[in-house]
Amino acid sequence: MSQRPWPPMHFPLEPIDPEGWDKDPGRPLGLRLLALLGPLSFLALGISSLLPILQRQGPSTMHR
Repeated sequence: MSQRPWPPMHFPLEPIDPEGWDKDPGRPLGLRLLALLGPLSFLALGISSLLPILQRQGPSTMHR
């Protein structure tokens, strides 16, 4: 009885092209844009949470 490696190894039929590292044929354009939306929204949330701290405060007036 021969033992199979666990988890089963899947090797690609074509070798990995080192010149094609920037190409991703596996995802459609909609999913690529959706994946880009996550980091951009996280960045926007961080900037918007820092804006009240970074805004210049005017001199406060004391009410009597």
